[in-house]
Amino acid sequence: MIVPMKKVTIACLSKEKQAAVQQLQKLGTVHVVPLAQPASEALDSLHHQQEQLIKALTRMKTLLSDAKATPEAASSDSAAAEQALQGFLASLDEEKKLVEELSQVRKAQVQLAPWGGFSREQLEALEAHGLHTALCVASAKHLPVLPKEATMKTISQIKDTVYFVVFSRTPLDSEELPLATLPQNTNLKEWNSREASLKEQAKSLENTLLECAKKHYATLDVFRAVLEERVAFAKARDGMSSSNAISFLRGYIPTEFIDQLRQTAQQNGWAIRYEEVPEDDNNAPTKLELPKPFRMAQSIFDFVGILPGYHETDVSVCLLIFLSLFCGILVGDAGYGTLFTLVVLWLRTKVKTQKARLGVNLLLTMSITILVYGALTCNWFAIPADKLPKWMNFCPWMCNNDKHIQLLSFFIGAFHLSLAHAWCALKAARTIKLSEDDTVVFLKKIREALGHIGWGLFIWANFGMTNLLVIKGGDVTDLETPYVWLYVIGFIFILVFNINWTDMGTVIYSPFSFINSFVDVLSYIRLFAVGLSGVYIAQSFNDMAMGLHSLNMPIVTIPAAILILGVGHLLNIVMAFMSVLVHGIRLNTLEFSGHIGVNWSGKAYKPLQTQEKEIQ
Repeated sequence: MIVPMKKVTIACLSKEKQAAVQQLQKLGTVHVVPLAQPASEALDSLHHQQEQLIKALTRMKTLLSDAKATPEAASSDSAAAEQALQGFLASLDEEKKLVEELSQVRKAQVQLAPWGGFSREQLEALEAHGLHTALCVASAKHLPVLPKEATMKTISQIKDTVYFVVFSRTPLDSEELPLATLPQNTNLKEWNSREASLKEQAKSLENTLLECAKKHYATLDVFRAVLEERVAFAKARDGMSSSNAISFLRGYIPTEFIDQLRQTAQQNGWAIRYEEVPEDDNNAPTKLELPKPFRMAQSIFDFVGILPGYHETDVSVCLLIFLSLFCGILVGDAGYGTLFTLVVLWLRTKVKTQKARLGVNLLLTMSITILVYGALTCNWFAIPADKLPKWMNFCPWMCNNDKHIQLLSFFIGAFHLSLAHAWCALKAARTIKLSEDDTVVFLKKIREALGHIGWGLFIWANFGMTNLLVIKGGDVTDLETPYVWLYVIGFIFILVFNINWTDMGTVIYSPFSFINSFVDVLSYIRLFAVGLSGVYIAQSFNDMAMGLHSLNMPIVTIPAAILILGVGHLLNIVMAFMSVLVHGIRLNTLEFSGHIGVNWSGKAYKPLQTQEKEIQ
């Protein structure tokens, strides 16, 4: 469920607002929403430090990954973490300077390479003896016309580009010649030596950075959370509005903690006001409290990055159940499911944190679903059913029967979408008693419940229509009588109870709503289509591997067949998981959510809290 919140406003003396925010951090239950735009030099400094920390952690992670190194255990010493951060950033600045200098050296090497090694002193000596020189670069097809008494000496030619020296007893006009661009120091050996020296320094510095990453990565990762708390503290402090000598802070707190806040306010001399969160308040955060068997659903929200709004419906359990079911159908291979289950069971023995354990439990649930559905459809690595033992074909209704799988997909779609409307109708009905004293609200809730019942009936009529048109191949005139009555009753309920006839936008859009409800049921055919495509892909690779037997070269064909099977099924597994992410998530977060009215507008509940003994 979504934990009930109270909207609170806290008033304290302006001179005590720093201490007030510190006390709220220690309390650790108030989600603060700034009343004013937070701005201060301290906050800007913290944001800059966050950017530097992310930069350092990103580079450290890359270094550790490339070296396949394991970081040391973390320390909770914030001062030591800040010192380590500054040291690492100083090394990064030094590395940046080395890279820039090395780039300049290589640019000079490229410029000098066609000329070989020479020094400007040699050219100056020639000038002193009355022989003028010019180093030039030109296309072989467009060589310049030389002045009288001038001669040209080609030094080198790279493809169509000629590098040459012009000699003359009279001064040369630089504007008439294509002069080469060269560095001041033209000694190529010195540049090569400098490059070797810089490479050695860069290698040594990279080793220093790696050692720092091993020693401090975990500590800085812990410090990231501490820094986030400092930023939250500064935002809360700087976001307080002030009126004369009084400052105000606003936030949200779970109802169960309101007594603790009142006690803290009394001890610190604050004035507080708390109230129910208004229906039009979009700032209220969402805190989910799930039953223990279904807490793995939180991993879905964390992975996808979505959360229902505070005033929306908590569909966590429903999302977990149907996403697992869709995963089973979309992958649908008992062989894959068996492999996944074994791998996940092994992972369960390795994970230690609660968050990781929830993620592994979610994977295990989906793996078992894939295994069960694949067994029901007699699909084991896409091996033909007639080549499998008879005991594996224990569900003939689903095995090799595309029509039945299509029917199942449409049934799941109708059930899924009608469940959304039944849920909404039940939610409206539960609030009817609470509004009996208010006739207008009472009638509104009655209309809302009956409107959703109408949509539920209309969706099941759509199920009958899709079954008729897609599976049976009939036409509209062949629709069975029960479905006709579902259309009629559902249509009347929707027109009378669901459509707001005073809102022209709703009235104009209503025909599209009826069409979309049919399309939504029809869209569940993707469960069958995507699952079937996975079977065909796997069968294709199986046939390719089996086709090698005709070559009668077991030394070559057996390894080749194993390679084809391994690569083919691995590719199919990757595509199957992509289909779960695309289609499984979509059916829950778009089709189902659209019918139940969940827009996923939630903001995570992040109370002001601290891991540090003292805020700096």
